[in-house]
Amino acid sequence: MSINYRHLAREHLNYAKRELGSNKDQRLRHAALELRMAMEALTYDRALAYKNEFPPSEYGTWQPRKVMSVLLEIDPMADKDSSLAVGMEEEYGVPAPEMKSLGTEVVLSLIILKQHYDALGSYLHIQSLKQSKKGQGLNFSKFRKRCEKIFDFISKVLSSPVFNVTLGHFSSIECMECGKPIHKRIHAGEEKLEAKCHHCKATYNITDDGKENTRWEPHQHEVECANKKCHKEIVIWRHELELGRHWKCMDCNGINLFSLGITYEEAPNK
Repeated sequence: MSINYRHLAREHLNYAKRELGSNKDQRLRHAALELRMAMEALTYDRALAYKNEFPPSEYGTWQPRKVMSVLLEIDPMADKDSSLAVGMEEEYGVPAPEMKSLGTEVVLSLIILKQHYDALGSYLHIQSLKQSKKGQGLNFSKFRKRCEKIFDFISKVLSSPVFNVTLGHFSSIECMECGKPIHKRIHAGEEKLEAKCHHCKATYNITDDGKENTRWEPHQHEVECANKKCHKEIVIWRHELELGRHWKCMDCNGINLFSLGITYEEAPNK
């Protein structure tokens, strides 16, 4: 059963509320830990909204800032607040004269993560020798204010009437190499871009004419057998052009190997 990260974030926020409400300075560390876990859960919840675009190779990434950075590569608007409204068109393609607001989503942004996630983590460790030597004690008042600030922000995120809005213009195909589906988000004004199959690493060029017409061109190359008496050609993908990769020629049965080469030239006569 998959994890409901949004529900998990709400649970950790409630735990943090209990720790903050104790008014005991020593329990602020427990509040900070719960707030960090709530931030992690919200970031993972956001990533699930992009599950068709999120690279499986990044599933093991747990640091929220790194996860959000991956999302921003997919969609530069991934950590931006947004509002959603609906309305009935009177004419196709023309915005409806009346729109009904469904609400605004507040998103845990990369800026907030940078400001608070690591800062909260710094309170979860014993003071370093350098801090101890300088007599720098823990400022519990400052610590509490930071915890309360991030608590308020997470509360706003979780109280959003709409969430994980990821509308966009997409183009999809079945990979010409492995047959798995590939979904690529196309941003406004983006005429040329690259796409990669997360399953077999096949890559493509995509061109978009701005009229919902897209063309996918595989990154393939024709390569000739190195046997000078053969010249049999095969088609390979760009990601297959690696040192040590090889293939057996179907005509001459010889082995072709991709390798570094070196040539020799006679020294010019003096």
